[in-house]
Amino acid sequence: MRVPALLLLLGLAAPAGAAQGFDGSWGIQVMTERGACDPVYRYYVVIAANAVHVKSMMGEVSPEVAGRINPSGAIDSRIGSADDPVSIRGRLKDAGGSGTWTAPARGCAGRWVAEKRG
Repeated sequence: MRVPALLLLLGLAAPAGAAQGFDGSWGIQVMTERGACDPVYRYYVVIAANAVHVKSMMGEVSPEVAGRINPSGAIDSRIGSADDPVSIRGRLKDAGGSGTWTAPARGCAGRWVAEKRG
C-alpha cells in the first residue's frame, strides 16, 4: 500500500515567501484505523524553506520538492492520482503535528502524527 508514502509528502502547499518556522527534520507516524492498509508506517522528511524533502532509509535527502508547508501549519490537501486520491488534513505546530488522512478508493483512513527531530 503506497498511500501513506504520499502522506509524508503531506500534500502541502504554501504561497511564495512563506515563513521558515517548520525547517528541520521531522518524523511522521501514519496509523491506519480503517481498511486493509498496513497498520503503521514511519517516515522521515526534511523541511527547508518550507519545502518538504523525503529522507531515504539510507539517510539521503531527496533534492526534489515533495510539497510545501502553509505558513500557519494548516494542512488540507488532496494528493495522489485521480483514481486513487488521498485527502490529508491537520496541522504542524512548533515541534509536532497531527491530522487525519483518507484514501476512499482503497477504503483506508486513519491519523498521522509528526514530531520535529533535533
